[in-house]
Amino acid sequence: MAATAVTVTVAAALLAATQTTALAATTVFSENFQTTPTGPLGAPWSISRAGGSTAAVVDTPDHGRVLELRGSPASGDFLIASRAFSSSATEVRYTFAVNPAAGASFVTALNGAGSSIGSRRIRLERDPGSTTLTAQTTPSGTSACGTLPSGTWSTVTLQVHAAASPHTFDVLLNGAPTKCTGITTGLGAPFTGLNVMDASNDGFGGTVRFDDLLVTAP
Repeated sequence: MAATAVTVTVAAALLAATQTTALAATTVFSENFQTTPTGPLGAPWSISRAGGSTAAVVDTPDHGRVLELRGSPASGDFLIASRAFSSSATEVRYTFAVNPAAGASFVTALNGAGSSIGSRRIRLERDPGSTTLTAQTTPSGTSACGTLPSGTWSTVTLQVHAAASPHTFDVLLNGAPTKCTGITTGLGAPFTGLNVMDASNDGFGGTVRFDDLLVTAP
C-alpha cells in the first residue's frame, strides 16, 4: 500500500507540474471581437486601404462576432488591418480561426525583427481560386503547407522558434502538422504585430472571416 501511495503521489505531482506549465503561457495578443461593436473595423486596429476592399465586424450564427474581410478583386484594390504589440520572447505561437468563402483569398502575417522586409515577417496566405494554405518568408520563399477548405472554419497555428540559429517555423491546421514544419525563416524577436490583408494583386479578394486571434509565448 505504501508503494502504491507513493506512486499515486508522484503521478499527481507530475500531472500538476504539466498543468502548471501548460497554463504558464503568456498572452501577447488576444482578439475574439465579442465586445467589438459591429460595423466597419476601427481602432485599435490600424486600417490602410484603397478601392473597394472593406473590413467589418459582423454577427454570425455559427461563430459569434467575427471580423469579415471583404476584398475587392480589382487590381490595385487592397486593405491591410494591423495590430501592434511587442514581445521579446524567442518562441511564439500565432493561432487564428478562418473561414474563407469559395474562391476567396487572404494574407495574414506575423511581424518582427529581421535583416530584410521578407525576413521581418511570415505570411500565411490562400491565393485566388486555390484551397492551398502557403507560407512565405525569407530565405525559404513560398512553401505549400496543406489544404484550407472553403465554407468552413479552420484553426491555423504558426509556431516560430527563434531561440537558436537558424530560426524555424511550423504551421499546423486544426492542430495537425502540415508540410510546413521546420522551415527556415529570418524572423526573430522582438515580435511587433500582426495583420490581415486583401492584397492588391489582380484577382485577390472575396469574403474571408477571422476570429479568435491569439499570440502567446511560453
